[in-house]
Amino acid sequence: MSEDVLHRVRRETLNPTLQMTDEIYNETLIMIEDMCLLIANKVLSCLGMTAPNRHMHDALNHELQREQQYDIEELAETVRTNVPQLNQQQRIAYDTLIEAVNSGSGGIYFLDAPGGTGKTFLISLLLARIRSRNDIALALASSGIAATLLEGGRTAHSALKLPLNMQITETTKPICNIVKNSAMAKILQVCKLIVWDECTMAHKRSLEALDRTLKDLRDNQNIFGGAMILLSGDFRQTLPVIPRSTVADELNACLKSSNLWQYVKTLQLTTNMRVFLQRDETANMFAKQLLDIGNNKVAMDTSTGFITLPTDFCHITDSKEELIQRVFPDIGQKFNNHNWLGERAVLAAKNKDVEDLNAIIQNFLPGQLVSFKSVDTVMNQDDVVNYPTEFLNSLELPGLPPHNLQLKVGSVVIMLRNINQPRLCNGTRLAVKKLMNNVIEATIIKGKYKGEDVLIPRIPMIPTDLPFDFKRLQFPVRLDFAMTINKSQGQSLEEMQMTRYAVDEDNDYSALK
Repeated sequence: MSEDVLHRVRRETLNPTLQMTDEIYNETLIMIEDMCLLIANKVLSCLGMTAPNRHMHDALNHELQREQQYDIEELAETVRTNVPQLNQQQRIAYDTLIEAVNSGSGGIYFLDAPGGTGKTFLISLLLARIRSRNDIALALASSGIAATLLEGGRTAHSALKLPLNMQITETTKPICNIVKNSAMAKILQVCKLIVWDECTMAHKRSLEALDRTLKDLRDNQNIFGGAMILLSGDFRQTLPVIPRSTVADELNACLKSSNLWQYVKTLQLTTNMRVFLQRDETANMFAKQLLDIGNNKVAMDTSTGFITLPTDFCHITDSKEELIQRVFPDIGQKFNNHNWLGERAVLAAKNKDVEDLNAIIQNFLPGQLVSFKSVDTVMNQDDVVNYPTEFLNSLELPGLPPHNLQLKVGSVVIMLRNINQPRLCNGTRLAVKKLMNNVIEATIIKGKYKGEDVLIPRIPMIPTDLPFDFKRLQFPVRLDFAMTINKSQGQSLEEMQMTRYAVDEDNDYSALK
């Protein structure tokens, strides 16, 4: 890292003969400490490393500076250019929210917006308007993919330090793990707006934890400590996922079951902008059919609980191979086109189907298959006999990379952990550029940082939903030609011909155009 800093300083100073100095080493330590503050809210001295030579005040204010480093003039120009493009519903929502922010009275709003209605466009404009005044607007999302679509976006769990498993948390009144004099506490105290995208996926206790935390940090007992909160999402889509639960458990975990919901003011977007701009009658019909399903207007078989899809709703393929050819035609020749690759995906309901499809699609790529095997160890040495290494290697858990990770140059992968937010966070889609023993070089193919090259190291990952603790040292990525429906929520693909993938109980494969 210090050599990288030296190279940068040589270019900036036009002095190619500059040698390593103590200042450059110190700059490297500051970079490492900034990362530790962002991920774990700890300085290097707390982690047994040499502390950089800087004032503590500067270290704690790093996150505050991060939220204020936007180009004000560029944001102001973005606002001037895009506000006239808002349709009537978007303009009403925009004016209402800006007026609420300006009044400083706080409150909680919910933007009810089905896919394609321009929700991300509106939220991005709100963030730009507030940041253009040098105020702080915090962009959060429940899913990593949704977070990558917002400027400065981060996952809510990472930014707010929420408990990982809200459904099994020991206390009924969880709070965010944020110290009152920390950097994130300062941001929450002064921010003008907190946006939480895809909030419908979040457990109701997450929102309640934010409410308690803001009341404490702001010394204000009004709802959310008097802060302005904007929730957005679509309750027709994925609700909170509660493992091994009933429908009643999921509904009970939904935000609408929270005592905070009575204070929510709802704004609606109903005009499908993709259909409106393209004037495609087929797309218009498909959008209406999706809304009918979400609004429970499609007849259901009371004996099975299943619905019957309209006859013109989808095209049925005879096999996985035909489906793959529809979504990724000639991928062996086109895989280097990241624009083409980033705008298509196969969706599946189950992890097993995703794994099978990913393996098949990757085989179409040219080049050699490279295997990376993880190092799995139990955290408690007393459990070594009960859980041998071979057993740990066999575990395939959601949210963890496989023990035997097999990749090719050109493979599409998705990040499973936050490495360098907001550039490289959980949910980022990338294309593999180079494979090495201890690092993967990849190109971001979707989101605000599309086209940038990044380096992905091996990191330790510890699952939280097992009766014992074990650590897997592996690259935090999985193949992502195909993805689960839950993982994809919040992502918009520009290609209207994108094929979605569904599997019914008889293993029929449906390509929904």
